[in-house]
Amino acid sequence: MKKSIFVYLGVFLICIGTGSAFGASKKKKEAPVIHHPVIASVTATSITVTEEKTTKTLTINQFTEINVNGQRATVADLKPGMGVSVTLGADATKASRINATGAPK
Repeated sequence: MKKSIFVYLGVFLICIGTGSAFGASKKKKEAPVIHHPVIASVTATSITVTEEKTTKTLTINQFTEINVNGQRATVADLKPGMGVSVTLGADATKASRINATGAPK
């Protein structure tokens, strides 16, 4: 009989301890706003990329690999407003690879 009282008492205390954790209201976290890099402008020898409030101009040369929507492309295929991912070369001012996606916005 004494064991059953301790078992009931233990179960009761566990329920009280976990009840407040489950009953507490949870605030819904707002999803973070993600700013993807976008092509701001393009010339034959450079690309300007904007991400949130940062703008960076990078040099393009004949060795820069350019892809648009997964297909091999040229500088002429890059348009302002396209999403972009740029890989830098050994020199941080030169683009080694440019992957652009989507149609211009």
